[in-house]
Amino acid sequence: MSSPSQIAHQSSDLKARLPTLTLAELEQLVRHHNARYWDVHDPEIDDPTFDALVEVLRDKAPASAALQELGAAPKKAGKAGFGDIVHSRPMLSLEKCYDDDTLLKWAGSFKGPIMVTPKIDGLACSLRYDERGRLVIAGTRGDGRTGDAITDNVKGIAEVPRQLTLPAGVVGGVEVRGEVYMRVSRFNAHYRDKSNPRNLAAGALKTKDPAESAAYGLSFFAYDLLDAGCATEADKRRVLESLGFKLPPGELVAERDALPATFRRFIDVCQAMDTETDGVVMKADSVFEQDRLGSTAHHPRGALAYKFQGESAHTVVKAIEWGVARTGVVTPVAVVDPVFVSGVTVTRVSLHNAGYARKLGVGVGARVDIVRRGGVIPHVEAVLSPPTEPLTVPSTWPGRDGVIDVVMVADFAMLKQPERCIDVVVSRVAHFTRVTDITGFGDKRLTQLVDKGLVTTPADLYRLDKATLAGLDRMGETSAQNLLDQMAARRQLTLPVFLTALGIDDLGPTVAEAIVAHFHSLEALRTARPEAFVDVHGVGGTTADSIVNGLRQLAPVIDALLSEVTIVEPRMVEDTGSGLFGRSVVFTGTMALMDRKTAQKKVQALGGKTPSSVTADLDYLVIGDDGSALLGGGEKSTKHKAAEKLQQKGSPVQIITETAFVAMLGEQR
Repeated sequence: MSSPSQIAHQSSDLKARLPTLTLAELEQLVRHHNARYWDVHDPEIDDPTFDALVEVLRDKAPASAALQELGAAPKKAGKAGFGDIVHSRPMLSLEKCYDDDTLLKWAGSFKGPIMVTPKIDGLACSLRYDERGRLVIAGTRGDGRTGDAITDNVKGIAEVPRQLTLPAGVVGGVEVRGEVYMRVSRFNAHYRDKSNPRNLAAGALKTKDPAESAAYGLSFFAYDLLDAGCATEADKRRVLESLGFKLPPGELVAERDALPATFRRFIDVCQAMDTETDGVVMKADSVFEQDRLGSTAHHPRGALAYKFQGESAHTVVKAIEWGVARTGVVTPVAVVDPVFVSGVTVTRVSLHNAGYARKLGVGVGARVDIVRRGGVIPHVEAVLSPPTEPLTVPSTWPGRDGVIDVVMVADFAMLKQPERCIDVVVSRVAHFTRVTDITGFGDKRLTQLVDKGLVTTPADLYRLDKATLAGLDRMGETSAQNLLDQMAARRQLTLPVFLTALGIDDLGPTVAEAIVAHFHSLEALRTARPEAFVDVHGVGGTTADSIVNGLRQLAPVIDALLSEVTIVEPRMVEDTGSGLFGRSVVFTGTMALMDRKTAQKKVQALGGKTPSSVTADLDYLVIGDDGSALLGGGEKSTKHKAAEKLQQKGSPVQIITETAFVAMLGEQR
């Protein structure tokens, strides 16, 4: 595998040579690097450099055969290890776009709104479900027409349902298409010495041992649905969500001129995601318009990928700062001379872990190559000149009752007694409050409590009294009582929430739901050995080890919590008699009476749904009262305009004020 430093150096070299390359050289390089990415899964240059190479060839020879060969090479019969799957419809690549003018020209070629979603940097995959909703075959994109059958490996991905309840009226089954990827957090925690998450996911997906494949902990986003009779992309998202698939964030944009601003807003959306992204996908919402536009041999005309510009820049490391995660891992961050990369000024760059920083050879004074991975996350690709001060891993860390030793475990610098570190305790307790939706305990307040020795585990939060809380800085009796009321309301937790709140590595909400469905009780989980997880869908060996070890190490924390909370069955919402039961509600604008998250929870508590976008089957669009266009105080949002257009077409969607929504809840100002 090519190392990050090799990729950075080869990319820089090729960029410098681009203006001097002949047509024959350009075609040879395009074919070579296309094969390294699609067929070998071991690229020698980064994506932006390859894109630049393709554009130079396109300008010089737009009819070049090399441009028609982009993507995976045609499959050869009899490939060892995997059978073939012939796609019912070709799985084509997307045409790329790098500027607003090209985007707007494309959007003018059809009518109707555009669905906008992040472009996940993973591997395209097709899932076929039969007439009874059973997953019967899964395949890679391959050359777009024929791929590898990887059904057993895909069944080890937690986000891929093995059984669907098909929508009414659907006969003969459906096909779901999506992206297999590895979460950045998982890659950084376990595989940081590898090339990158996409290449590792490709290898994991193609291993011949399904158990080994599942152990990598891959993830899946669905982005397309075939054979379900959906008329729009928004309809597809609604159905996919109802079938239990995880979807990337999406937004329906009705106005063509709003697309450039939407693209820039999605840079922030992508940055918040736990996956690498390399752009934004724009797709005509109307399936009719997509069919009318048709496709070339390479790409559909009704969709476009607006790529992030993954430029690189050189800068100098001024300092190395260290922090502590809730797991007790001591992590380095490089403070660099400000440098402008892909539209932003970068001053701090994560070095992931001590082992990775050592392998890079980074340190104070080093000249480094900075790339915004996927155009979003600043990343040190290579050290261009050695540091004046070598990297020094801290040997101790401040604790509540003296210094704590730091030890190296594999590539990770670990606190020897993490429970004595204020930063770790605050992070663990803060994680518990976020998962259980306890608000009011910010990091500063928790630091006060931990520093005073009042809180060492989440269970201690339930033992606080009013006098103690009221005695904290900037905390009166009213605020103290509000916190106590919140704690009292969180003394009943479902088992999946309880497990997720513990903060065990690899034990997120999806895995928690899966293991609870298999083991049913906390007692059974606490006595289970790693091999007992073999039949749990989506849980591989690494995750099983993390769960078993985590439950054992946190035994005192769990026991303390069980003396304060009760684990209950999830509450099913029955018909509440509310006008919102079974209704879908979307919020837009700035809320004046409550925050948007609170409003969504109130709808869900009444048996309603809170999708993220405006679609034809939406019941209510609630406009926040602060600066509301309904109240004469501001401009209409994109969602507001989209809902009005639906009304003009006969949709029953109602556009209401926040005040009217609160009245439906039966609440007053």
